Amino acid sequence: MSSVLITGVSGRVGGHLAKRMSDGGLTVHALVRSEEQASFVRKQGWKPAKGDLTSPETLTSALDGVDFVLHSAAYSGHPGPLYQSVNVDGTRELANRALEAGVKRFVQISTMSVYGEPIPADMDEESPLATTDPEPYCATKALAELELVKVRAAGLPVSMLRAGMITHWVRSQWGDEMVERIRSKGWPDFIHPDDVMPWVHTVNLAEMAWLCITHPSVPSEAFIAVDCNVQMKDFYGPIADALNRPIVIPDRPATISSGRLGKIGSKLGYKPRFTFEETVSRLVELAKDPGRENDADAPPSYHV
Repeated sequence: MSSVLITGVSGRVGGHLAKRMSDGGLTVHALVRSEEQASFVRKQGWKPAKGDLTSPETLTSALDGVDFVLHSAAYSGHPGPLYQSVNVDGTRELANRALEAGVKRFVQISTMSVYGEPIPADMDEESPLATTDPEPYCATKALAELELVKVRAAGLPVSMLRAGMITHWVRSQWGDEMVERIRSKGWPDFIHPDDVMPWVHTVNLAEMAWLCITHPSVPSEAFIAVDCNVQMKDFYGPIADALNRPIVIPDRPATISSGRLGKIGSKLGYKPRFTFEETVSRLVELAKDPGRENDADAPPSYHV
């Protein structure tokens, strides 16, 4: 049985990645830094692999016997040295050690923010990366991609999935958490109803990662990992209506951030499991009935 090492399984995306890989028949090894994390991983039926992106010497043993790597861990907290040490240096060291270990494929969960913040309009896979963006998350994720290009040139097949606004209806920053934010505080003052953003469902992103791992073409390139470009009034407008909260227009022009879509579908045969319309419908149901049970598509409820 093939195995995959996944970083960031305790985050909002990594758990979905692990579930999809496990459902597909892969043995999941999850990078952990503590016994608390290891205990959580075992309860999910995965194998803990002790290692830390800020301690490169720990990564070699974590990669022992691993066929594939899915790298979804990243730092996005207060400004400081962890942006460089985790997002750039940690990614480079993980990839270099994956190359040394004979890993067959390496998938980087990247972001549309590599194009800058705010994300410009009409970006595609060949658009320039914003390596000097003042927002450290954007710049360091872009720099991490450049490091991966170097390792790819040395022989490691590397795919990069540049995700948009990642959304699920449970335990999601742009999903149920935004529903509760609108419920308690009203329409977010940082969102213009005419803003356009690239959007992807969390489960669909996991499906894209699965294709990068298993597709016979061995895709070693970047993909815009987005289901559609959505206008915010079409996303959160129905939720605000369900909560009887008025849409508020901030004192700024709308921002159009979008990607040119289609490459991952045409090259890898990607098809979404959940549509934007279905997601909005589920979030509206949640707004009307906040006591709804979480479903089987929910990720593990553990965060560090």
